[in-house]
Amino acid sequence: MNKSGIWGVIGLLIAGAAVGVFGARYFLGAEPAPGLSSPVTAAPAPSNLPPLENSDALAREKAAGLSSDLSFREWLQLDSVIERLTAAINRTAHGQVPRDILAPFSPQEKFKVKTANGRVVIDPAGYARYDKVAAFAVSVNALDAANAFTYLLPLFDAAQRGLGEPNTSAKEALFTAVRELLAAPVLEGEIALKAGKKGIGWAYADDKLEALSPAQKQLIRLGPKNQALIQLKLRAIAQALGANL
Repeated sequence: MNKSGIWGVIGLLIAGAAVGVFGARYFLGAEPAPGLSSPVTAAPAPSNLPPLENSDALAREKAAGLSSDLSFREWLQLDSVIERLTAAINRTAHGQVPRDILAPFSPQEKFKVKTANGRVVIDPAGYARYDKVAAFAVSVNALDAANAFTYLLPLFDAAQRGLGEPNTSAKEALFTAVRELLAAPVLEGEIALKAGKKGIGWAYADDKLEALSPAQKQLIRLGPKNQALIQLKLRAIAQALGANL
């Protein structure tokens, strides 16, 4: 398992319900994810929204108050904010980790392992490198994030169509991404590892864990405490947007 920008994925899905270079096209089903279809009709689009290509200033304005995190604020200064986040949401919804889009959020510390009872396991001490993203998640007000996303929804929908998803709304893509991450099991105790393919990195020794999507496996690497906090906030965001969870 290579070092990833998963904490950026989580943090931006949370803030991102606020504001996201296009990535590869990931095709999602046109039907809403079970249990996450919003019963709430989005408010009419504000008449003063700029075109997508000129939306960065508005996106930054709406997202600025969500967090004082320096990495987040620096990321907001990149071009094509909404397009980047839309691509990240869609990749996550497809179970992938958008490393290239969210690379600035990747922790610098290396993934830690140790030997216990003759097995290589994840070193719980390494979970601390994700404490900041968990704190970031907790600090974001779910209702504020949902309101910002709803205000900008026509722009997200435009970016969604640009990804080749004309029949899937940006909100449903976000719900699918949240559902994907909520499905990751919270694991307590030792998590055994084995050498990855061709000896590169680590894989989960448990075949059922290794069969999880890349996004779910990376989320588990945050540690049970951080993962639970992240999932709780994701659920709150989705519910604030009208999801029936």
